[in-house]
Amino acid sequence: MSKSKIMIVEDDLISAAYLKKLCIENDFEVCAMSDNAKDALVLVREEKPNLILMDIMIKGPLSGCELALQVRTFNQEVEIIFLTAYSSDEMIDYALDTRAYSYLLKPYRDVEIVSTIKMALKQKKRSAEELDQTIVCKSGYSYDPRSSKVFHYGDEIILSGKVKELFELLAKHRGSAVSYEQISHALWSEAQNMNTLRAIIHRLKTQLADLELHAVSKTGYVLY
Repeated sequence: MSKSKIMIVEDDLISAAYLKKLCIENDFEVCAMSDNAKDALVLVREEKPNLILMDIMIKGPLSGCELALQVRTFNQEVEIIFLTAYSSDEMIDYALDTRAYSYLLKPYRDVEIVSTIKMALKQKKRSAEELDQTIVCKSGYSYDPRSSKVFHYGDEIILSGKVKELFELLAKHRGSAVSYEQISHALWSEAQNMNTLRAIIHRLKTQLADLELHAVSKTGYVLY
């Protein structure tokens, strides 16, 4: 069984080395380390960690919270645990906006970090198992993530290219708004203009005429 991959984003070298040692001692793989957002974004894409230990105050113009928001535009699955010495209500609210798993205050205890990592990874595994199940949408549409097939009242519907990728993305987040940024990065790995996004949405709705797909004002789209 492969080890869970953990990435550390921490600008204090001593703290980063200590976190790495703690992870290795508890049988986790430290797949990458960074002290700034620019390098961290590249490493998240390359290494695909299961979990990120993230200091909020890091080197460069972006904070850990701002980095986490950018990560969320192309990776919804990775668990994030913030580690910080700052405990203001504003900072905590900002961290929660990134859908981080937890927010641990420095100085933290070893047992606190390890137990939080284990709980976060356990939740991730449970979520992954749920994603293996067929996703049933309204109007008779369903998506089987195991075979990557789309069905309409049990009959397979053939979608291809970006249209299929879009349906898969929306189905995996059924009932929740998927932002323009998420769609852009999932389909093209970079930001796209609204005309491009509207065009791919139109193609999907044309091929699946009665699909319950709705625009969310100034946000994105939600599939029911």
